[in-house]
Amino acid sequence: MRAKSSAPRRGSDARGGLPRLSGRTVAACASAIALVSVAACGSSSDSPSSDKPQTANVTAVKAALAPYTAPPTAFPVSEPLAQRLAGGKKFVYLQCSTPICAAVGLFVQQAVGGIGGTYTVVNAGSTAQTAQAAASSANALKPDAVILGAIDPALFGGGLKKLSQDGAKLVSLQVAKDVKPYGITFNYLGQDLSQRNGKLLADWVIARKGAEADAVLYTLPALDISAPLQKAFQAEMKANCPSCKVRAVPVDVATIGTTAPRTIVTDLQGHRSTNTAVFVSLSAAGGLPASLKAAGLSVTTVGFGPTAGNLQDIKDGKLTAALNIDFPVSTWTAVDAAARLLGGAQPTASEQAGVVPEQFLEQKDITFDPTRGWSAFPDYAPRFAKLWLTP
Repeated sequence: MRAKSSAPRRGSDARGGLPRLSGRTVAACASAIALVSVAACGSSSDSPSSDKPQTANVTAVKAALAPYTAPPTAFPVSEPLAQRLAGGKKFVYLQCSTPICAAVGLFVQQAVGGIGGTYTVVNAGSTAQTAQAAASSANALKPDAVILGAIDPALFGGGLKKLSQDGAKLVSLQVAKDVKPYGITFNYLGQDLSQRNGKLLADWVIARKGAEADAVLYTLPALDISAPLQKAFQAEMKANCPSCKVRAVPVDVATIGTTAPRTIVTDLQGHRSTNTAVFVSLSAAGGLPASLKAAGLSVTTVGFGPTAGNLQDIKDGKLTAALNIDFPVSTWTAVDAAARLLGGAQPTASEQAGVVPEQFLEQKDITFDPTRGWSAFPDYAPRFAKLWLTP
């Protein structure tokens, strides 16, 4: 079986090359590249009636999963810049309040340095007030390019459009809406990625549990990725396992790393038949293994965008699996797209198509140092240097 970055590819080693990050720092931006907007949420149930046959289309879901179960080898960018970007271009990163946004910021800084630009981070928080203040601060810096990840552009009011009108190129990561009205020049990894991930997580549950699946999806309504992922997850579960039980429970993003494990354990104690816990962002499972053990609970776990701590828990057998996006490569790709826009060109066809390396990681796959995170391409920096015509 092979892994996928939106196109079929074969195996590759993934070792080293990434900066050490804390367990709360590396996650979902989901890419992140994760990114904040208020999305619809709620709790739902899709329980089978007693007269429904207990069936699951396991063969179909295993076929759908196959491209994502081994490391990718298709690097998402292959075309070099037409000419090297002039040195000293000002890049500003509008950083949301989640740990994954901080992780993405480190990779943005790394990429900007690699392309010869200057980097400034401006904290955008998670409210309209903080976001609009951040846009104003960013505009005062007179940036050439602005990167923002998975934060709802509506929070910025007219701030992003003002940046665009003043000449900045704006690149967003995984925003699940039409970004043009907000002045954003290009959105890399839009709603399609969240929808695909929702389907893949559902397929993983069905492949693992069959018709006996009794799953809960822990959503994060404040994240832009949450609503489309939830919708796709529930639809795929219904399509391929109509007898499976599915419900959704929202988790406050502000409780990640604090009280989220208690919320999850309390929910599982009230639903003893649940055998699989699925996470819109696996970062919400930080600290969960200890809480499960203390409560005498055992469930299969899987989620998108693991932190370094989540990866360590998977390696130790305390969490089951993660659907991981290649955060370093996806973030550097966003900077690549910004550089092309600054040079008067358009993002590459693969960037516009949302090509990105992804893989399901289980215990057997964590052969790298979890504190450094995961990349299918540990040599991503020299790869981009060649594309950017830098020494």
